[in-house]
Amino acid sequence: MKDKDFLSLTTMLRYRETLMLSKEKIDRMLDAREYDDAAKVIIDCGFPDMSGMSAGEIEATLQKRRSDVFYELGNNENSRGLTDLFRMKYDYHNVKVLVKSAGTKENASSMLSSSGRLSAEEISEAYLTGERGDLPPPIAAAIESASGILSRTGNPQLSDIEIDKTYFEELLTLAESLDDGFITDYIKLLIDSANIRIVVRSMRTGRDADFLHTALIPGGSVGITEIDAAFEADPLLPFAGGSLHEAVQLGSEAIKGGTQTMFELACDNTALKYFDGTIFISFGPAPVFAYLAKLEWEITAVRMILTGKLTGISPDVIRERLRDCHV
Repeated sequence: MKDKDFLSLTTMLRYRETLMLSKEKIDRMLDAREYDDAAKVIIDCGFPDMSGMSAGEIEATLQKRRSDVFYELGNNENSRGLTDLFRMKYDYHNVKVLVKSAGTKENASSMLSSSGRLSAEEISEAYLTGERGDLPPPIAAAIESASGILSRTGNPQLSDIEIDKTYFEELLTLAESLDDGFITDYIKLLIDSANIRIVVRSMRTGRDADFLHTALIPGGSVGITEIDAAFEADPLLPFAGGSLHEAVQLGSEAIKGGTQTMFELACDNTALKYFDGTIFISFGPAPVFAYLAKLEWEITAVRMILTGKLTGISPDVIRERLRDCHV
């Protein structure tokens, strides 16, 4: 990828960033007395008027907004690969939904996402018919292996672990193929973040070293062998010297019985902070990649605030669960 190929796209997305959800708009939404008042704040951000919507309608509207942007940028030859790095998560989300629903015999079509590289209908049909030749090989492999694990063990957690490993492997492979260190390092940070969460959750539930080794995802900047070696003393120690140092401290507290919410937020905020320096980059793939990350953050924040308002959750409770604003 060449920076100059992203000149016009960066200019367009820089303008869009000025309209995105800001801390001031977040405060206005949280301080609004009524749900409808909060919903109207974000019309200026480019969202449709979601006044009077139910939780299901909010979710459908936010999915459409994400899918529309992904479709737009995915049709741009230069940004297609960058967009696929974000769309891929929803392909594997759909695989998880289909595998679990087969185990429970429930209709989970309402839980499928329209934001992936493949349509939900395409994955569903391939899953149900067994004809998976048109699926990307990693997706087909994830379906086969996860289904087999769930059939043998009846344990959906183990099938999820298998799907996550395949997802991150394909994610890292795509990032490396784009040959941009900024993007590859971000994916490695995501893998580190996933692994530190696995460590904390495993320790909180009394899992042993063998389970932890099986669950950990390869490819991060912190190697699995490092985490394995530190298991008896402190499996969080290998993460302490990097950007997840705050998550390490909060993770240690969570393992001892403290709240896990702040630890999870620290992991999310570390990933968002990674993009802070892109404001000084005039054009190129990094600002486009950062915009997509901010779009995901914005949609998550809007969902939390509006559904929280709808169900009567205290503004203070919503505020403490929100990721940091990095727009």
